[in-house]
This record gives sequence, structure tokens and C-alpha cells, in this order.
Amino acid sequence: MMSSPVYYFVVVLCFSISSTKSDSVRYYYDYECNEPLLDYAKLTATSSLRERGPDNAKLHGLNAWTASENDFDQQLVIDLGSVKNVTRIATQGRAHSQEYVQEYHISYGSNGLDYAQYKAAGGEVKMFEGNHDGNTVVKNEFEVPIIAQYIRINPMRWRDKISMRVELYGCDYVADTLFFNGTSLVKIDLLRDPISASRETVRFRFKTSVASGALLYSRGTQGDYIALQLRDNRLVLNIDLGSGAATSLSVGSLLDDNIWHDVVISRNRRNIIFSVDRVIVQGRIRGEFSRLNLNRAMYIGGVPNSQEGLVVKQNFTGCVENMYLNATNIIAQLKEGYDTGEPFKYQKVNTLYNCPEPPIVPVTFLKEGSYAKLRGYSGGNSLNVSLEFRTYEMHGLLIYHKFKSEGYVKVFLEEGKVKVELFTEGSPKVKLDNYADTYNDGRWHALVLTLAPDTLTLAVDYRPVKTTKKLKFFTGSTYYIAGGKAPPRGFVGCMRRIALDGNYRLPTDWKPEEFCCPNEVVFDACHMIDRCNPNPCEHGGACVQSADEFTCDCAATGYAGAVCHTSVHPLSCQAYANAAGLTRSADIQVDVDGSGPLPAFPVTCQAYSDGRIITAVRHAASGGSVVDGYQEPGSFRQDIEYDATRAQLEALLNRSHTCSQRLDYMCRHSRLLNSPSEESNFHPFAWWVSRTGQRMDYWAGAQPGSRMCACGVLGACADPSKWCNCDAERAPHDAHEFQMDGGDITEKEYLPVKQLRFGDTGSHLDEKEGRYTLGPLLCEGDDLFSNEITFRISDAVVTLPTFDLGHSGDIYFEFKTTKENAVLLHAKGPQDYIKLSIIGGDQLQFQFQVGDTPLGVSVETSSRLADDHWHSVSIERNRKEARVVVDGALKNEIRTAKEPVRALQLTTALVLGATLERKDGFVGCVRALLLNGKPVDLRSYARRGLYGVSEGCVGKCVSSPCLNNGTCLERYDTYSCDCRWTAFKGPICADEIGVNLRPNSMVKYDFLGSWRSTINEKIRVGFTTTNPRGFLLGFYSNISGEYLTLMVSNSGSLRVVFDFGFERQEIIFQGKHFGLGQYHDVRLSRKDSGATMVLQVDNYETQEYHFNIRESADAQFNNIQYMYIGRNETMNEGFAGCVSRVEFDDIYPLKLLFQQDPPANVRSIGGVLHEDFCGVEPVTHPPAPLETRPPPYVDAGADLDYHRTDEAILATVLAFIFLLLIVVAIVLVRTLSRHKGEYLTQEERGAEGAGGPDAAALAAATGPRVTKRREFFI
Repeated sequence: MMSSPVYYFVVVLCFSISSTKSDSVRYYYDYECNEPLLDYAKLTATSSLRERGPDNAKLHGLNAWTASENDFDQQLVIDLGSVKNVTRIATQGRAHSQEYVQEYHISYGSNGLDYAQYKAAGGEVKMFEGNHDGNTVVKNEFEVPIIAQYIRINPMRWRDKISMRVELYGCDYVADTLFFNGTSLVKIDLLRDPISASRETVRFRFKTSVASGALLYSRGTQGDYIALQLRDNRLVLNIDLGSGAATSLSVGSLLDDNIWHDVVISRNRRNIIFSVDRVIVQGRIRGEFSRLNLNRAMYIGGVPNSQEGLVVKQNFTGCVENMYLNATNIIAQLKEGYDTGEPFKYQKVNTLYNCPEPPIVPVTFLKEGSYAKLRGYSGGNSLNVSLEFRTYEMHGLLIYHKFKSEGYVKVFLEEGKVKVELFTEGSPKVKLDNYADTYNDGRWHALVLTLAPDTLTLAVDYRPVKTTKKLKFFTGSTYYIAGGKAPPRGFVGCMRRIALDGNYRLPTDWKPEEFCCPNEVVFDACHMIDRCNPNPCEHGGACVQSADEFTCDCAATGYAGAVCHTSVHPLSCQAYANAAGLTRSADIQVDVDGSGPLPAFPVTCQAYSDGRIITAVRHAASGGSVVDGYQEPGSFRQDIEYDATRAQLEALLNRSHTCSQRLDYMCRHSRLLNSPSEESNFHPFAWWVSRTGQRMDYWAGAQPGSRMCACGVLGACADPSKWCNCDAERAPHDAHEFQMDGGDITEKEYLPVKQLRFGDTGSHLDEKEGRYTLGPLLCEGDDLFSNEITFRISDAVVTLPTFDLGHSGDIYFEFKTTKENAVLLHAKGPQDYIKLSIIGGDQLQFQFQVGDTPLGVSVETSSRLADDHWHSVSIERNRKEARVVVDGALKNEIRTAKEPVRALQLTTALVLGATLERKDGFVGCVRALLLNGKPVDLRSYARRGLYGVSEGCVGKCVSSPCLNNGTCLERYDTYSCDCRWTAFKGPICADEIGVNLRPNSMVKYDFLGSWRSTINEKIRVGFTTTNPRGFLLGFYSNISGEYLTLMVSNSGSLRVVFDFGFERQEIIFQGKHFGLGQYHDVRLSRKDSGATMVLQVDNYETQEYHFNIRESADAQFNNIQYMYIGRNETMNEGFAGCVSRVEFDDIYPLKLLFQQDPPANVRSIGGVLHEDFCGVEPVTHPPAPLETRPPPYVDAGADLDYHRTDEAILATVLAFIFLLLIVVAIVLVRTLSRHKGEYLTQEERGAEGAGGPDAAALAAATGPRVTKRREFFI
């Protein structure tokens, strides 16, 4: 799919030429330019298998080109014989095999030495989609055609082997060329034919070896101008549509490489696209005007004098080819104008209609081990070396020369600075560091080194620095250029114009022994890549590069990562509170769109005890001000400047639950809204302006459209006939008394206040006066963290649209789960994929594949991720690394391959909650999903009734399924109950643990020295009996003599007897007989420091018993040693019945007694006891409704079309069969309808070959014989 900028660019260009039939325009966009070009082309390759050479790489051929090596260095080079206009390419793999190329780069050139990469709109090298089998033809259109003789195809991904068949399509290329020598120019008179347009397109090609020069300039009398210039090997476009505010765009880099570059400028009113070599920048022209009015002259290649908008002082040096203004070929018209004797419109100075090659041959040293070893004059006492160099490396040797006498001189780069080291006979070694500038900026720099007796002169960029010292030497015969003598390391970059003592030799004339090494030195081309243009560092990060890679400096940007993509600031105050535990207030910066384009801005976060988190955005007018001396309505104006831009404020407002802003106005004899009024005659003296510039018709505290203040809404104004206190016409009791109108503005669509306007404040001499106060913008909450969904079934998924990670992208969300192994998200492409998984409950793993190698990065946490708490995760993948950050602090990253730089291609939906196959599913909650900083409304997916997905974060434990204070363990797709701290067991802690006691039985629990003292104990026991007497439960201390006993009396009542040291007490629960065989549940506890006993029996009303305890008395139950159930050791007979639910604080003696290995301190006495449920059936929950995953969605229309297609095919087959049956029937009928006849012949045997009747008679072997013959008639 064509990207939107490129699509717009192509559409505009196609539209601009659609009305012409000029053959000279056809080379760019003629759809008929699609002839096969390989019929007469020459094909070569870096390697090939026997009988699979490059000559076999023709489309639809019986064989194919197959490289002998499978690596990224394999290339198929196509020489078209001459420069062609190439519009598209078609590829195949090797026929009937699984050998094919899946992705490839394309580079192109005109001489077979220097190549330019075909780039995408974003500046990265474009990766073309190849084949998916060996036979299918895959075509790729060039959005901007390639103008070149040599096309080089570099496979980047393949199946089994690098094998391909290829065809290029296009047509012949006709060039109209102009050469400019630095003093040249072309002038086009626009007085008779001015330009006035809201849309135009300029396109042309150029090449140069000079870094700066004016290319195109024109202006009008109304201040309009357009200025295109080459400045420091970058194209700069300045344009003004007459508003006096110029717009500047810049694109391209290293454009002085003497290679043809394609330029397109396309303007549609105030929208402008500027492209060089298919790399696009877009801009919006400043000002209000949309037409470009040019009515003076248009200059090409230079200007006669300085002009507004031009920042370079020199004219262009180089060649310009096929320059079009809309559909007009300017160079062709220039030629035609001179040929037809109409040169008055055109004027050319010092130009040629061809493009001579400059006598400059650059040489590229690709590696630090490459160098040149050139010979010079030996034995002289002076030395002169000059050259020009360009590099991105910080270090490198430029020149080294060893004297014939002792010593040497070398010039080198150190930390980007040019330095000289000199050592001569009789003098110490010295290092000269005379230049503070750095020269590793990728530009050409001139260097001249001159040595003479007692002087050394070094000139860099024509700035000489002379050093005088005692200096005596004799030159040697050898000069090392760019390396060969370490330290420092060798130079990596380009050089040209290398001259020794005034002698210049073309590098192409160097002999093999004069350079090293053949594969590391490239002649007649500068093979350098500007990796920092376009800038790969985001959010204003500074790009620094070497020959191999770039590095981003993210300092002071507020972003982090290899390309400054991920924000280091929280998304909101709510996010800050979630991560840092905000308790009071904090002044921080928030980045509301994360990695999006909006920068961070300062806010104040305030936390309240009720859980509210408030975000305050301040402004410059927060102190308030006095209004005096402004009588006319709205004559006082106060613009409000906030600490955030409008886009930032709107993002904050849209994400907040509620927002408000306080606005108060204190007045003395100064009217406000001039109320009451009708809508038709509403003429206020004061108003406020919304963020969109709307003048508001109500005051703070009232409703929109009411034309009231808050007191008017409440009917509480000082003057009941008015709607504002300040509109009252009564004289105040005190001349200095102020009235006030104010309140909170809560309508988010109008906030914040952009401007305040006041009037009716008289002059400075009267008593009229006003004072206003505008508070900060206050916003509460963050909808991002309310955007929650729950995956309650492991194979439930949320299917999001295809997410294009491209070269750089990120995903942020928060999750909560108890599942230890699950896939959180998954997406695939033809071969690429991404997958995020939880591994083992404490590890987060991000797996991805870009190209052929799968990679992974993991973050292992010290705390559990599957702990049912919220955890945040941020995934970032860019062209340098993949990065995972967990909970804002824990992070890990993995570097990706430097070359080739691939975009991550995902074609399936982004699936949240499981794999694409619904395997390894996640159960739990997800919220705050951001894709490249843009929030995704997860709740909207849940509201669609998706299978297994619920809105909000709602687990199974929300309904409290665990009874009797059992702890619910959340699983989201199910739950489990922890009954350890209850007296029950079972799946929901509802199964009784009881014992049937005989009168001689008891259970004793010994505290074994861990004696317990309590003042608010909690005791519970359940029982059933038909014997209305007996000991239920007792606690004793032999140390303090204190006790507590719970028993059933002979009358069937419940008695509690205790002595806690202050006096013996007895409580009788009457009105209920407890010996009738019913089950009873008794709870006993104390409160009020032990002075109140609380007794609850079954569902009866709770009874409280208060005791008067002296201040000197101790109400604590001290040193409890034993707990008895059924009877104690002093009794002969005890309780007869069933006892269960026994608990004392956190001790459950019956549960301990009946567990598999009971502890030694709890035992039964009086025979073996067995567990019993005391006749109480366990409680169960109704089963949850079973959810069934619906069948996959089927497009009914497509299915109908499919069936229609099937029906058409079936009808055709049946018709054919019917016709065939008719033909067969006809043949059978004709065959069966034949009738037979018989006739008699009288012939003798042996006479069949006789010539006549007499001969037959003589030849007959027998006498006359009659035979019967048959003859058929049809």
C-alpha cells in the first residue's frame, strides 16, 4: 500500500501533467513507458553457480541466476546499454523450486562505479517485496521512475538459495541538459507571462561536486518569492506567499557527490511537499495567503545579485536536466525560443547544452586498513601536500611522511580536530593543535600542509596557521595517504585532489602497488552514507554518526532509548501516583501521549485522602490583577498563557474524568454581564473566551447560555432583579465594599480560559474598580486507567487492527493476572512476527523476527508478575534495538543487526490475550493500551459482547464465593478458596469439621508454653445435642487461675462462666432450649478493653453484657494454657453430641486434630474420635453458565459470491455434459438406424484375382459356387 505522503505526492504530480500531450513529459509519468528493457541488456553478478549464471536471470526463462554464496553481499547488476527511464520491475524465483528471493534492495547509477540507493519516503533504503514461490511473477512500480543505465539488485531475504529471474520495464530517456560553471545563469522574463497559481509542481534532476549554489529563484512585486539553493550539500527551499513570513524546508545530504539527484517540489495552496531522491519532507507554508504571484524574472542556476530568501552567495556549478514547471519543459522551451528567433523571453549566460564531467576523481577508503602509498620528490628541503577530505569518523590518519633524514610529519584527526605531529632531527616531538573546530561533519574540507626550513604552515578550509621553529629536514620518497602508518587508525571516508609538491595524479591512474587494498578502495566515487539525514533520532535528539552507525544523544529531550523514542515522564498524575505512590503534592512533568509528538509539560499533582488525584496546570496570570480605567465593554484584555500548548491541554482534557477552573470577579460599582437581558440584546461589559476562541455568554458557576452568574442561578443575588451581584445598582453601605461573582467552570469543551475581557471600570479618578482571579486548570483522574477489560477465558482474544511497527514503534499497557505462563499479544507478517509472553510468573519475554533471524529480549523481575497486581510494560522496537521496560524501571534491550535496516512487516491483526491460534491464552485484566502513544478504546471491544471478554477489571472473587472468611484466590477464569484460617474445609470453605463426642470423650489443646493472653478474644463453636447438659468449650490457666467455660445447662440454656481476675461472671442465654437436636452456632467476643462481652447465637439478636471493672483491675485473660472440648480433666462426664466450627482467634483445634499429620499439642482423650459434619450439609454455589466460543465470522456477501461462482462453474460443466450427451445420442441413433441387405454371387474360389471372366473360369479351383455377400447402406 502506498504511504499517504507518497500517494499525495504522486497524485499531485499526475494531476499537474494530465492535460498535456507533450512527448517530452512522458519520461516521468507516461503509463505507456513499460517496454521490456532486458532484451539487449548485459547482466553480471558477484557470484553464480555453474549453468546458473546471470544470463539466465531473464523473466520466464527456463533457468535462473543462482548465487554461489548466500549472503547479503550478492548482487545482480544490469547494464541497460544507455540511460533509460525505468518504471517498474518484475521478478520470479527459479521455476518449479523453492528457491526465490523474498526481499531486495535496488541501487542505480550511470557509470557502473557509483550507485545511489532507492529510498523510501522516510529516508530509509526501500525494501522491495519479492516472491513467495518460484513461478509467480511479482511486480513493483517505481513511484518516481529511475533514470539510470546501471541497475543493481541486492537480495536481502531468500528461501533456500538466492535465485531469481527479472525484467525491467520502461522506455528510452531523452534529456534536455544545461551546464552551469559557477558564473552561469538562465533568466526567464515573467513580465509578459506572470505566474499566479495556488498549485504548482517543479521537478528536475541535477548533479554537482560543489557544496553550495543557487539553483532556482523568482519573486513578485507583492513580496512573494521562491528560492531553491544548495547549501552545504543539502537542498534548502525558502518560500513566501506574500505574508512576510518565510517558510524554510531542507532535505537531502551529501548532494555534492557528482551523482544525479531527482528533485520534486509540489505545492497545493499552503501545503507543500519537498522531495530529493524520493525522500519526502512535508510542510505548511506560514501566513494567510495561498497563491504564489511571480511577475518578475525567474532565474535558474544563479542570480545576478543578492536576493531575499537566498542564503548562499555563489551560483550553482554543475548540471541541471529536464526542469519542468508543471507540464512545461523549461530547458526545451529555452532551446526552442533561441531556435525560433524568440530569445527575448529567455536569456542564458555561460551555459552549455551538455554535461561535461568535472576533472575531479574522488577516492573512497572503505576500511581503516586501506591507504595510498604515493611517491614524491626525495631529498628536498621543502614539502607541500594538499587534498580535500570528508568523513564522519572522529579519528584517522590523513598524511604521513617519513623524512630522508631522521624524523617524520603526520597530519591526523583526533576527536574530529585536525592536528599535526612533527619530529625532526635535533628537535623534540611536538603536536600542534591549532584548530578548535571539528571536521568530521561529512562535508568536504580542504587541507594544505607546507614545510620549509624553520616554518610549518597548515591550512584547513583556506585558514592558514603558520608555526615557526627550528626545522631542518630532507624529504623522503614516500607519502602515506589515509593510513598505512599507525597510530592513529586509518582514515575512513573520501578524498580528492590529492597533490604532492604541486603534482596531481588522478586516482584512477594509480598503480596496484600504490594503494591497498583492491576491495577496500573505490575510485571515481564517494561511497559515504549520511545516516543522520533524515534524522533518525526522534523528539529533537541529536544524531552523531560514524562510518558504520549513528548514535542519538537524548539529553534534555525528555525521551530515552536508542532513537529517543520512549518518554521518561509519566503519562499523567494518575500514572505517577500508581508508580510512585503519591501521598501529598508533587511538581512533575507529564507526557500525555507517551512516545507521541507532544512533548512533556509541567504540572502539579495533588493527592487527597479520598483517593482523588488532581492535576493542576498553571498559567502566568494566576496572581490576579486590578482592572481600573477601562470603561468600554471588553476594553481590558488579558490573554492567558499556560505552561502547556493547546494540543497538550486538549489531550489532558480529553483523558480526564472531570476538569474545572475557578474564575472570580470582585467589583465596586463595576457591572459584569449587564443583566437581566434577552439573548437578542445581550451586551455584557465582561466575558471570558474559551480555548477555541468562542466568546462565552455566562459567568463561572452558571450554565452555558444562561447569561447569568452563580447567584442568578440560585436566586441569591444582592439585587433580586439582577442575575449577578456586580450588576446590582444599589449603593453599597461602605464606599469601599466589593461585591463578588465567581465559581467553577466545569464544561471541558470550553476549558481552559483563553482570554478575559472586562469593562465598566470608569477612570482612575472614580470609585469604579474590578479585581479578577483565575485559578489553574484542575483535572481529575485519567480515563486511560479506567479503560479496563477482563479476559475471563483463556482462549478469548481482542482483535485489533493491523499495527504497523515499521522502523520504529512502541506498545504500552498495564496488566494484572495470576497466570504464570501466557501470551499477552501476538501478530504476524509473511515472515515477521511479534509476541509478548509471561514466562514462569516472573519473566516477561518479547520475541520478534525481522528478516530471517528470530530475536528475543526478556526482563526477569525479583517480585512476581503473576501476583494479581497491576504491572506496566513498554515494548519498543526501532532500527537499532528492541527494548522492554517493566514497571517503569526494570528494562532490557537487544541490539539488532546494523545492516540491512528492515521495517517490521505485520499483516495480520494485532491479537491481545492469546496467540493468533487462540493458544497459550491470558486471563486477567488489561488497561491503558497505547500504540505509538495513541490510546486504544478497549472498552468498546468488550461492549460488543466479545466471547470471554468483560468491561472493567472484574474477577471471580468479586462475588465473594469463599464462605466463612475463607480467602479467595483469583484465577479470573476460575477461583480457589484458601481455608487455612477458617474452621471449615471444602472448595468454598463450607464443609463442616466436627466431632461426635461421647460423655467420656474430650479434645485437649495444649498451648505448650506459647501461652496466650487476650483482651478481645474471638470464640466460635457450633453444636447439636439432645442431652440438655454438658461442657462445650473451656479455656484454663493454672498460672493465673483464670478460666472461661461455655456449657449447656440442665434446663437447656446456654451458660458462659468466666473469671478474668477481676471477679467471677456468669452469662445465661435464656428463651431458647439448646437440647432439642437442632444445630446452633455460637460466637463469643469482647470489646471495650474487655469490659463488654458480646454473645451471638444463630441469627438471634446480638446480646452485649457490660461489666464494671475497677481501674486497678486487669480485664485481660492471662496465660491461657489449655483449651478443652467436650469436658475437662476434672469431669467424669461431658458433652454428648456433635461439636464443630471450633475456633479461638486463629486456632482451629478440630481442623488440626483431623488433618493428616496432627500436631502433638492437640489430641483426643476417651477413645478414638472420627470426623463428622454434624448433620450440616455444605453450601454450594449454582454452576456458572457455560460459555461457548462462537464460530468464526463469515462474510455473507463473500460467501454468496463464492457460491455464485460455484454455481456458474457448475452450470457451465452441466451444459457441457448435456451437449456431449446430445452428440453421443446422435452418433448412436445414426449407428443403430443403418439397415442391412443381402445379394447372391456366383463366383468360384481361386478366381478372385483373375483379369476377366474367361481367366476366372480357367483359374477356378472348384466348380461354380454360390456365396452370400452383405452390403450396408447408411
